[in-house]
Amino acid sequence: MSWESLKSLSRCIFLGRSSLRRLAVLAVFFLLVLGLFLVYRFLVGGGRGPVRAPVNVSVATSTGNVSVVDSDGDGIPDDVERVYGTDPYRPNYLFAYALGKLPVEEALLFKNVEDFNDSSRGLVDLYASLPREKRGSIDVAMLLGQILSDNIVCEAERRLFEAKFVNPSRLEIVGLNWTPTRVVLDKVYDINVTFTARDDKTPIAYAELRFIPVEYYYMIEKYGMRPEDYPKVFPPEKERVYNLTPIDGKFDGLEEKFSVQIKDIVGGREYKIVALVRDLAGNEHRAELDLPYIRQYENFGKVLFDKGVIVMAVYLPFDMSSIPRKDDDPLLGRYDTISDIVLMKHVDWATGYGVNVFLLDSQNHWWPGVMVKVFTICRALLSTGQVKVAWLMGPSIRHFTYGKQSGDIPEWAIDLSLPRNNETFIWFVQMLMRFADNENYLRIDGKPVLYIWDEGAFFNQAGTYRAVKAMFGDKLYIIADWFPRIPTMPSDEYFQFVLKKYRGDGLRVVDAFTGWIGLHQVGLNTEEYVNKYEFYYAKQLDAWYWFTKDWGKDFIVTVAPGFDNSYSWGGPQVPLPRGADLFKKRLEIALKYLDPRLPILKIDTWNDWGEWSYFEPTVKEGFAYLETLKSLLEEYIENRRG
Repeated sequence: MSWESLKSLSRCIFLGRSSLRRLAVLAVFFLLVLGLFLVYRFLVGGGRGPVRAPVNVSVATSTGNVSVVDSDGDGIPDDVERVYGTDPYRPNYLFAYALGKLPVEEALLFKNVEDFNDSSRGLVDLYASLPREKRGSIDVAMLLGQILSDNIVCEAERRLFEAKFVNPSRLEIVGLNWTPTRVVLDKVYDINVTFTARDDKTPIAYAELRFIPVEYYYMIEKYGMRPEDYPKVFPPEKERVYNLTPIDGKFDGLEEKFSVQIKDIVGGREYKIVALVRDLAGNEHRAELDLPYIRQYENFGKVLFDKGVIVMAVYLPFDMSSIPRKDDDPLLGRYDTISDIVLMKHVDWATGYGVNVFLLDSQNHWWPGVMVKVFTICRALLSTGQVKVAWLMGPSIRHFTYGKQSGDIPEWAIDLSLPRNNETFIWFVQMLMRFADNENYLRIDGKPVLYIWDEGAFFNQAGTYRAVKAMFGDKLYIIADWFPRIPTMPSDEYFQFVLKKYRGDGLRVVDAFTGWIGLHQVGLNTEEYVNKYEFYYAKQLDAWYWFTKDWGKDFIVTVAPGFDNSYSWGGPQVPLPRGADLFKKRLEIALKYLDPRLPILKIDTWNDWGEWSYFEPTVKEGFAYLETLKSLLEEYIENRRG
């Protein structure tokens, strides 16, 4: 029966003339309405039993109002619920709440949630508070899907959503630190890393630590290091990843402490430590810590130094890109010594094989253009704490007056009795010896060391040397590099003349005597001395050793890997041959003449690529010179102990 039939029937009821007829018609009307309602409920509800919420029926009147039915009383009309696919006879209050906060397509995410409480409403509020584009992100969709997968929202889930997207937790890593736990002769093998993770809202759920070796591939492009040499310089080592467990054994709090042991570090490079933590909300935080250069080799030079054996190497603070080379290249490429990694490699290699002192060439003959660079390198070497440093200074045509200013002083000499020369020398010393207070600056007999290269060029030097010693309360140890080259002997007439008239008084002020480049004579008339170099070298050392002892001075042995500067800034000459076997022969001779009281060996040089006298690792010769040096030094200290 249609609503129009019902309306006609109602009019008949009120227009009838008999009361009995009116009652009968009224009864029939209510029976028809009740029957229609029951049939409707059965058909729509699928026979699912009695109605669990009040039935809201709005009967249409002549005014044209449309009826609305909300069978379960959740505020969503039944016909709307059918469209959304929800049960019109089962209240869905959270869905209705979401419809009031969100677009329909987003409110539908909550349509199956059973509970309507502070937690579920709070989740809808939090979700609705996000910008539309954020609500559409994958991260939000994934977490919301996980929370709603069981159609229940608990308070912990609400807080999780809030901490992740609305009011993120303040997650932090504090106290990231490392401590060496196994160190042998400056070589760090094992370390312990500790840190604390803190969160103000959500428990910590995950932590990891990465130990990452730093790579220096830029040296291939910047310095021309050969790619095949890279693993020889920087031994391969893989990144390590540690999945961490808190010290107390479980993730269960807003603060967790972590500790991890990293063992058997290869070294020969710097490292980076990266700590990453994550809370239950998925918030992440990371912290990084840069480790300094970790040595590859144990410091054998320190072993020697502690036994009283000093092994010096002259160190040139050069930019090798501008230095001519003869027939080989540094293993490091054409480096610049201002580079920290180059300096650390040099210290690691040199001290690992027995060198314990770098005689740093001050380059005073080029000042002031290179002064800042040289001082920077000095500070960097001193800061390692793994090698001793002492200054090397010498004559400079830019700053001193040369020649016959009085008497018969030769044109190649510098008369320190001249006020200008005296003041210049003292000024150089003042500038350099500001570094002498550093604990890693070389001291001999408790005195800071000043090495005077080509000291034989200074005449009338006694007054100047006494003045610079007075600056240190007479506690300055001066090494005079002045021994004549092969074949000059102490008895030679011209040597005795110069010694007595111009140089003897000054030499009595200094503390030690030595020579340069293995006493090799540079020139074209030296073939005899080069062909039999080892014979003349031993003869020369013997003569000047006893001369030094007669003068009551310390004797410092000079030895050279080779020499030739004709391809750079020198003149024509007969080169002093080089090779690991020749170096071994020369070292064997040199070690025989070490002063028993104060054994000091000086190698000229570590890295003078302009004069063919280097013994740092090279492309062609590798570590051969260093291996030879270490082998003979080990034998020397063993025999010395015996």
